[in-house]
Amino acid sequence: MRTAWGYDVENGIDPIISVSKFHEMTGNAYFTNNRAEAAVKAASQAIRNYCGWHVCPSVKCTAYPVGGSIVTKLPAAYVSSITKITENGRELMANVDYEWRRDGLLKRTKHHRWNDSWDGIIAEYTAGYTDEAVPDLAEAVCAIAAGVLAVSPGVTSESADGVSISFSANAASVAAGLTSQQKKALDPYRVISSHAA
Repeated sequence: MRTAWGYDVENGIDPIISVSKFHEMTGNAYFTNNRAEAAVKAASQAIRNYCGWHVCPSVKCTAYPVGGSIVTKLPAAYVSSITKITENGRELMANVDYEWRRDGLLKRTKHHRWNDSWDGIIAEYTAGYTDEAVPDLAEAVCAIAAGVLAVSPGVTSESADGVSISFSANAASVAAGLTSQQKKALDPYRVISSHAA
């Protein structure tokens, strides 16, 4: 399945936390709100879009990084393992043909450059944090989703002769408007530069 960030994942990606976890973390404050699931999904997506990758959980991925130089980058801020790197159909050997770092950087060895043809490099790897490693992300999802649910759906103001109707923001638009404080908390998880296509 292709993600919004230009790479494929094996079995799709669930929200960062489940709706039941959201209810648990918020003391069931929104348990009767039928928009809770949509709010959790929107909050997870807003976090991931800001960070430029799925962040959590740890999943198997396939990316097609752009070559042309000695170093290229996978679209991830944390890579736990590399399964296979193929260049022009030939499988490369780790620590012989290339080196990799947990931040997603891939370096070609022996002063070689990565192939620069489209999809000339195929990287199969596992990336993303486990739930236990990033409790702050769960808190961020809760804060954003709770903000979404605090906004009542429907018309928030009306006017007669000037014909002016205002609607409250929906889950997606509220979640997309991350605060500067939330962004600062998410900055360690951002992919600064990704060459995935």
